[in-house]
Amino acid sequence: MEKIATECSRPINLALTRADTHTGEITNLGYSKPCGSRLAEKCPHCSNVYRGDAISVLQSGLKGAENSTIPFTFITFTAPGADAFGPTHQRVVDTAKSGRPHVRRCGCRQVHAEGDLLIGTPLDPANYRFDLAADFNAHASRLLTVTMQRLGRVVGRKLSYARVAEFQTRGLIHFHVIVKGIVTERSVQTVVRGGVDLRVVEDNESRGPGTGQRRRNVNVKAARHGDWTWGAQVDVQRVLPGGKFGVGAYLTKLLGYAVKGTDTSANGPYQHRRKMQSAALRTHKCKKGMDCALGSRLMPDGKTFYQSAPSKRFCRGHQLAYNGWGFRGHVLAFSRKWGMTFKEVRNKRKVFATAATWVSDRFVVLGWSISPRGSPRIA
Repeated sequence: MEKIATECSRPINLALTRADTHTGEITNLGYSKPCGSRLAEKCPHCSNVYRGDAISVLQSGLKGAENSTIPFTFITFTAPGADAFGPTHQRVVDTAKSGRPHVRRCGCRQVHAEGDLLIGTPLDPANYRFDLAADFNAHASRLLTVTMQRLGRVVGRKLSYARVAEFQTRGLIHFHVIVKGIVTERSVQTVVRGGVDLRVVEDNESRGPGTGQRRRNVNVKAARHGDWTWGAQVDVQRVLPGGKFGVGAYLTKLLGYAVKGTDTSANGPYQHRRKMQSAALRTHKCKKGMDCALGSRLMPDGKTFYQSAPSKRFCRGHQLAYNGWGFRGHVLAFSRKWGMTFKEVRNKRKVFATAATWVSDRFVVLGWSISPRGSPRIA
């Protein structure tokens, strides 16, 4: 069998069976399809391709911003604190009056060095709520969607934004969002914490030109999805075009977050990672039945579910939850009106790569076969 290699370090082996319409000869060809991973630690080649596509998509939304007066707003949403999940080891650095950095003592009464594996791990692993941590990661994407929709109502326009998900050292998701236009910190805090928003609304009782609007106090509830809200730390920064702190600097920052490894970026020893992964598998529910190791099946009454016979494989949802510690969304995502999509960028790259390639109609494809991938196991 002829083998066509690829630069990917984890290729997917494909077998092609084709027939020659001129001679009737049937041949088998072996292909190595790139894995398509965006993680540099797993595949440097595919991660570079993903990085180039991400740059094109981000620049399509920021096109012309460097030479125009269009500002941007950079918002960071974080997860709830220790009161929701439990205290963890921390390394907090303050700046003293003399200008020298001062490291606070952790809750364990020790001063952790930079890069200590204990940072982010629970002080009391026996009582730490790993299940709640995985559940928050699972609902974080929807919570951000609800927040941005409500923020658009408060601002008075539909927001165009790009967001990147990143893991904190304790293994919880937080988001970096870059929004076209200026969004005030007061509006963001009103949506996140709840409060009173002073809006301009239409007044049908007013008569005469220029009297058709009035101001009204609108009570805004805190953004919530299920039982989850955002943590206390919400950062809002204005990004002006050009300059040292312009859009280009934040574009590089977003790309750095986008190509990070979501399954190994969180710090911690082996046992902490395994507990987070196991909690993610247990908290994620699917209805795949016997097709999934943790799937459930519907009872004859049509109302209740029971655990099916265990399979040797997990469904895609459980695999994503295992790799992302409960988080199953896309690391890099955009609103509909941001710019080009990944599909459009990849189609352009495909057309460019195959523009000078002559495709013969002499061969007929009879079939493809692919080797299956493995599945993770519960700790």
